[in-house]
Amino acid sequence: MRAQKLQEERNERNSIAAQIGALLRSRPGSQISLRERAAWFERKAELFGQLAEHYGPIDPQEAAECRYLSTIAAEEGARLRSVSRHPAGRTRLRAAEVA
Repeated sequence: MRAQKLQEERNERNSIAAQIGALLRSRPGSQISLRERAAWFERKAELFGQLAEHYGPIDPQEAAECRYLSTIAAEEGARLRSVSRHPAGRTRLRAAEVA
């Protein structure tokens, strides 16, 4: 029974690592549109939100960190979406990225 539980925990860690790895591999570059970058941050927020729910009952500290990462990613996604709607904002964003 203990060996089965250890194997389940190992599989779970591998699954989480695979999800985070896939997210990192799909990270858009600076030449990608703001909307696509916003969508990536929204996916990141969703993933870390799910991880926060998963860890909530078993590791409150890990859950809090995941909630924090989810919040930051959601805010960045919203910011990029907002900037992408306003042509003047896109110019300011690009100027700030170059500086």
